Amino acid sequence: ARKTVNNLIYSLLATLGLVAIIFFAVPRPDIPRNWEVDYAAVGIAAQSSVEGPLITPDMPAAWRANLAELDRVDELPAWKVNFLTPTDEYITYLQVFGQDDVGLRRILEDRAPIGELTLDGGQVWTVFASSSATNSEPPQDYALATFALGDAFILTGSGSVEEFAELAGALSEAIGAVAP
Repeated sequence: ARKTVNNLIYSLLATLGLVAIIFFAVPRPDIPRNWEVDYAAVGIAAQSSVEGPLITPDMPAAWRANLAELDRVDELPAWKVNFLTPTDEYITYLQVFGQDDVGLRRILEDRAPIGELTLDGGQVWTVFASSSATNSEPPQDYALATFALGDAFILTGSGSVEEFAELAGALSEAIGAVAP
C-alpha cells in the first residue's frame, strides 16, 4: 500500500539530500596541490651533502621538475631530477658522483652505445640504444651519458631528441661554469 510514486520520489530526494550533505561536509583545500619542485633550491640545499660540485641545469620555465633528491645509484651518491618537458614527456637526469665507465654500463643495464652527440660547446654525449621494459620499470626511449668532473651524467626518458639535446646543452653549460 505504501509503494506509491510519491514515496519513491521522496526516497530519492532524501538519498540525494544525504549525498549532498556528505559531499559538502567533507573539507577540501582551496589551493590546488602543487606537485612541482624547485629543483634549483633543493640542489643548493643538497650541495653540502656531497663532495664535488652538484650540477643543476638552468632550464626554461616550460620545463618542470616533479622530483629532485639525493639518491644512491650503484652504491654511490647521485643527484636525481625528474623533468617534465614542454611536450609533457619526461627526462630523468642523474649525476652519479665518482662513477666510471664500468659503473655506467651497470647503471644503463642492457643498453649499447649507438653513437655520439656533440654539442656547440664541444661536450660529447654518448647516445645509447633503447631499453626494454621490465616488470618494475617502464621502457625508456632514449639515453645520453657523458663524463665530466669525475662524475657520470646520465639522461634517460621519453622526451624527443631535441629535448634531450636542450637538457644536455644546459648541463654542459653548467658543467663548463664550474670546470677548471
